[in-house]
Amino acid sequence: MEKSRAAIREGKIAYVREGEGEPVVLIHGIPTSSYLWRDVIPPLSREFAVCALDLLGYGDSDKPPKADLAVCAQARYVAEFMMHVGLTHATVAGHDIGGGVAQLLALGRPELVKRLVLIDTVAYDSWPGPEIDRLKDPAWDKIIERIDLRKGFRAALLRGMVHKDRVTDSLVEEYVRPFDDVEGRRTYLRCARALNNRDLLIRAAEIEQLSLPVLILWGEADDYQDPAVGQRLADRLGAARLVVLKDAGHFLPEDQPEEIARLMRAFIRETSAR
Repeated sequence: MEKSRAAIREGKIAYVREGEGEPVVLIHGIPTSSYLWRDVIPPLSREFAVCALDLLGYGDSDKPPKADLAVCAQARYVAEFMMHVGLTHATVAGHDIGGGVAQLLALGRPELVKRLVLIDTVAYDSWPGPEIDRLKDPAWDKIIERIDLRKGFRAALLRGMVHKDRVTDSLVEEYVRPFDDVEGRRTYLRCARALNNRDLLIRAAEIEQLSLPVLILWGEADDYQDPAVGQRLADRLGAARLVVLKDAGHFLPEDQPEEIARLMRAFIRETSAR
């Protein structure tokens, strides 16, 4: 799918847009991009207008060296992007840190978010994991300049997926590609170092008071975000429902794309009818 680009104050956001109907916005996590949704978009776009973006610093979006890449800043960038492309009231789905972005977007710009879909999302103090936190060591300033990210990305995908046969060379290559030069690797390091659970912890009480419909999807075999985190969110969000999917890990859109699309379609139809 061909990408377009929309300018916000911090740089240009790359995105794909497919289908017609009620708008749906898809937000990826780390270290992925809108490519994460490539098999979710076709079945979803048969009924809805789907927009999947690359967060600032990720994918084919700009990588400005001084931009704030924290989750709270990304929520502001997504809001500005949505306004720019005319997505004024959408279902917003987020995976991993994209789920954190979606939560903060719903708080900061509630008029833009009609309902939420949180997929193996970060929440409370469940993040960042040690594999991300270790990158804050100053030694990585030099290591990142010469390291080949392919080995680490492949290991992360294998750990995070049940269907390990889908972790092909081409899949790894597409996720590495945006970071596959010195400046790109430095940007990846900045993306990782920007992650701070305080962004969600300080607003946890407000998040729990969100009254919009929320669907929470989780891979039963998620080795990065424990399904108990999803249960905690579902228990504390009054209008939330948790669905745990078998034969799936953390990268649920890779493991179960058609099932995600099916569940999202049903959720949107059901909540639209109320």
